[in-house]
Amino acid sequence: MGSGDQLRNRFALLVLGLAVAACGGGGWVQEYPDVAQRAQTRPEAFVGPAYSQWADVEGLIGSYVLRVAKGPGRGSADLSVAVQRPANVDIRVLQPTGAVMARLSANGDEVGMAFLEDGVVYRGPASGGAFQRALGFDLTAADVVAVMVGYALSGEELAPRGVWDADARRIRVDSGAGTQAWLHPATSRFDRVLRADARGRVDARILAWWPEPPVPVGLELHVEPDGYRLELSLSGEPQLNPAFGNAFDVLVPNGFEVRSLGELAAEGGLFQRAAPADSDSD
Repeated sequence: MGSGDQLRNRFALLVLGLAVAACGGGGWVQEYPDVAQRAQTRPEAFVGPAYSQWADVEGLIGSYVLRVAKGPGRGSADLSVAVQRPANVDIRVLQPTGAVMARLSANGDEVGMAFLEDGVVYRGPASGGAFQRALGFDLTAADVVAVMVGYALSGEELAPRGVWDADARRIRVDSGAGTQAWLHPATSRFDRVLRADARGRVDARILAWWPEPPVPVGLELHVEPDGYRLELSLSGEPQLNPAFGNAFDVLVPNGFEVRSLGELAAEGGLFQRAAPADSDSD
């Protein structure tokens, strides 16, 4: 891609961000009264067409900047992320040189969490909350794919359902399994996903989108009761529907020790282990 194309893409993202900001909160209801009226009376009419935007997106690969905050503590890292529907995930934490420090992989059969500096791979069957333990908070692999691609909730069978949420001034779609997503009727995009139960909550806000198809380029996650915030920003252009090959295989390099995923729970998983302490700062 030439520099002119990159500038045009960045300009498009800026315009899109400004447009979404202008529609934020409740101001859009006054700006688009006809849309607001239809959203209140027939919310289900918006949900199916919204989901159709991602019908041809099977997955993506992207480079992201991760920023983690907990109290006054701050940390950051570069990530390489690959996701493929319905629940294949590969997250690699990179050193400044580009070398891989840690890798979380999940597919239909198993989940693996490798810490390369330690020479340890935690692995186990992809069942019983294995991915949540490896990740460090309560999101399934299917949840991560849905949020990263933009369709917010896993399972296209959810598309016909939606209710008007007067407080949020959005259309809310419920998964029936503790996860909710809010669709902005004026932009036809999901801008919030909430997963909550007795153990805690993960509140994800989608802040900006790639123009077409609308995959997220900026996300913010608040994790409770741990009390930390994650910010993910896409660097460059995402690769849509690439040839993934064996990207989601759980690999054990020669000489690495293999441990049970159950042992990883005590360490808090990928993001909790990487999160800064309250006293840390850049």
